[in-house]
Parts: sequence; structure tokens; C-alpha cells
Amino acid sequence: MSRWGSAMVAFAGLTRPQDLLDGMRIEDVYTPAERLRSGAGRSLQHWAGRLAAKQAVLRLLGVPPTAEHLVQVEVLPRPTAACARTAACNDGHPPFVRLGPALAARIDQRIRLSLSHTSGRALAMAVASAGLPEDGDA
Repeated sequence: MSRWGSAMVAFAGLTRPQDLLDGMRIEDVYTPAERLRSGAGRSLQHWAGRLAAKQAVLRLLGVPPTAEHLVQVEVLPRPTAACARTAACNDGHPPFVRLGPALAARIDQRIRLSLSHTSGRALAMAVASAGLPEDGDA
């Protein structure tokens, strides 16, 4: 395992989330909550950003980006006190990572994510760090 991982996903010229996945099925890469959050009128950059984040986390963990591993990395917005922790909040929030049991056993630290987009690329950086007081129970 490394202390950080990064990934970039190009989406310029693509039109569908499936185009990002090199033949993998959406259901095999994104969790139901991620599909709900990335769908409903969101642009392709949301799908690409989430995929870049998943790939960055897997690089941090030293795990190949197969569908089996990608779906075990769930990337969702971290709720804040201002939104009362509801899924209906549409404000921007920092990304939060939840790992499936097999991947969670590989790390005993928090994973922090930073995401950025250009008009045709999504970039993610994942860093392993100690927990902070503001982490709460998330």
C-alpha cells in the first residue's frame, strides 16, 4: 500500500457513462447509491469524477482497477451539518469514501479525496491519513 494514489479519467467527446468503463457494466462498477447520485440530470463529469476517485483509492491500496474492486469503493458526498445529512441536499460537499469489507481490511486509516474537473478530464487524489475530530461517525 502507498500513502497516496491518483487517477485521471478523460471524458471529452464521450456521451454516456458506459463509454468510461472499457466494457464493464455500470452495475458492476458503481454502487446503487452512486448510480442514484450520478444520474438524474448530472453530467458525464460526475460519472468520470467518481470513477477517477475510485481508481485513485485502488492505486492507494495497491489493488488493480477491476470491476470487482471498483464497486467496493463507494464515493459519495459527505453530508454536513447544514444539510441535516439528507440525500436530498444538492449543495456541493467534500467526497467521502466507504470501502467494502475486503478492501477495508487493507487499511487502518481514513482515506481523503480531492476531485477536480476540466472541460474534458476528471482528476482525483486519494491520501491515507489519521482520523480527525470532524470525521465523526462517517
